[in-house]
Amino acid sequence: MAIPGLHLTQIGRDNFLLEPSRSLDISIGDELVVAILQRLQQAKAGTLYYDLAELPLIEPRYYRWLNMLARACRAVNVAMVCIRMQPTAAFALSRYMEGVPDFAMGQEVTQ
Repeated sequence: MAIPGLHLTQIGRDNFLLEPSRSLDISIGDELVVAILQRLQQAKAGTLYYDLAELPLIEPRYYRWLNMLARACRAVNVAMVCIRMQPTAAFALSRYMEGVPDFAMGQEVTQ
């Protein structure tokens, strides 16, 4: 099943890599979360790596989307790790974060 605006690829036994494209439309965030969770649950995923390498900025709306997806993943026992965040995105994110995000951060896929 293709999910518009992103590539979701199984990398290893229970790990998935999510690569958003520039056409990802987070205004349909609920539909995207449902589609992603269905795929993760079908494969009995354990970890979702969300690749942020192509995003130069993360604005508050996108941050809320990441947190929403991370909470949904946690509800189905899937850990979400955002990887490869650009320095500009990290700086922007640090300006409006008020607490600990619902997702973990990493530099690369570790498993």
